[in-house]
Amino acid sequence: MYEGLPLPISPLHVYSLPLWICALGIGATALLRVQFDREWTLTMWTAYQIKRVWQRLADESARTGGTLTSHSIGIICWALLGSLWGVNTSKTIATEVAVNGAIWGGGLGLITLITRRIGGWIGSWVTLEEEAIQRGFEVDRHMRNWLLWLLISLVIWELTHFNGFEDRGETWQHVCTFWWVWLVIKWTRQFQSVLNERLHIGWGIAYICTLEIGPSLVLYWYLR
Repeated sequence: MYEGLPLPISPLHVYSLPLWICALGIGATALLRVQFDREWTLTMWTAYQIKRVWQRLADESARTGGTLTSHSIGIICWALLGSLWGVNTSKTIATEVAVNGAIWGGGLGLITLITRRIGGWIGSWVTLEEEAIQRGFEVDRHMRNWLLWLLISLVIWELTHFNGFEDRGETWQHVCTFWWVWLVIKWTRQFQSVLNERLHIGWGIAYICTLEIGPSLVLYWYLR
């Protein structure tokens, strides 16, 4: 207390863990850019030149290292979401809450990745459209990189407009808005991939609803 007024809370203290996760994400992004040019190029194309992804040559496919790095970025993204949820929905500024959120977020990201792969294997066996399903996985992987970069930008923006810890609910609303905009764009890209691969429209809708829209709605209603 200072003259009867509470001491101001530093935004760097409130967002310390999200900032560390952002730094980890920036490091992973730098690794992707420097070491895995093919994966980086495909990620860029996914955002603004999706047809180029479909028309790429065999030697333009991502290598295993680039794919694993992108998956790691995806899990970092989930951890950042979890830490932001912990920071902006708790009643205190205890670091443990953000840590628990990051752990749950990273774990959920890993479970999502595994579940998606299992669902893809089942889908490939049922539809006999393995190539189309693999392209859907690629879109998800590349778009998740973009989500991390958007969230990092949002965290930096929130720090420059920090109005106190009591405004944390508004910050979480911004995070949810970014997430939903990104989801709609990703679903659009995946539906475009369904049309490009000439996959049966029914299977395409079943894939997007089962592995995309349904789980996203459940997660949103739980976290909001």
